[in-house]
Amino acid sequence: MNAEISITSEIQPQKRLRPRQRSGFIALVGALSAALFCFPLAFLPAKLACFYARVLARFGWIFAHRRRRVTLSNLRNVYGSVWTEKKIRKVGLESWRRVSMSAVEALQIGSWLQNPDFRERIVWSGPWYEVEQRQRSGEAFLLVSGHLGPFEIILPSLVQRGWRIGLLSRPVKNLYIHRMLDWIRRGTVPTILDPAGALPEMGRALGEGTSIALLVDQNDRSGIFVPFLGREAGTTSSIGVLTRRYRVPVVYLQARRIEAGRRYRLTCEIADLPWGEDIRSHLDLVTRSVSDRIEKMVREVPADWLWMHQRWKARPDGGREILF
Repeated sequence: MNAEISITSEIQPQKRLRPRQRSGFIALVGALSAALFCFPLAFLPAKLACFYARVLARFGWIFAHRRRRVTLSNLRNVYGSVWTEKKIRKVGLESWRRVSMSAVEALQIGSWLQNPDFRERIVWSGPWYEVEQRQRSGEAFLLVSGHLGPFEIILPSLVQRGWRIGLLSRPVKNLYIHRMLDWIRRGTVPTILDPAGALPEMGRALGEGTSIALLVDQNDRSGIFVPFLGREAGTTSSIGVLTRRYRVPVVYLQARRIEAGRRYRLTCEIADLPWGEDIRSHLDLVTRSVSDRIEKMVREVPADWLWMHQRWKARPDGGREILF
């Protein structure tokens, strides 16, 4: 066991260098501008706020040239052989609109959940009864999802039902925006964990019955390269590390909009993950399996995914992605 833990530490260092965050005047102006645009999203009625968010996304699509280019490059690489350019652009724009609606959901979900009618309209799909019974008995889970659809409503909805959850959240590059997001999320998910050096903290939380939530579809240049949507992508090996060390069960989560701002479907699925003969094979097998499941979620409703994220930025050869 000691040898195995030592190999784990070698592959997944407990202390990672935190990404450098931007501060200073320009970063502050950027954060204030974002807050100004987002202010109506927090206080308008849900239906109107979602409409406003979709309008903002259209302006962003026009003026944010770099992110639009990333979005179109990602879609062309995945669907270029089967979709027309017109459809690629249509799905790209729609994905931006849905990301904007996610901002509304992140800002307003706390107040929505105070309304019993809203809570009753949530459709719970999958083995929730079993999972919640196990959770109430003190069992902890790894709650795994991606940047899909209304993902911001999942954890607040579970916390409202009595779940103890810690969210593993990567720092945002703009320090001031990071602090705002942290403040907003702590209003509904009190425990936020920094990935830098978080392994011991996650272990303690799991031992105390606190489930850990992770979004595993972001570029991770220090992770394991596994296939994702047809290309090798740097992917966090945290799920493999935690399942190997703590033998904690994994539950996949996803949310879909039935009616934005009013009705949602939350789905859970108990993962059946492989078990490697040694730590290295285990990390590879688990990371591939988790990545494959997130890919299937993306392909179910492509417009729900965060195509503006440069998922394939890091390349296995150490280079950087060339946009298509």
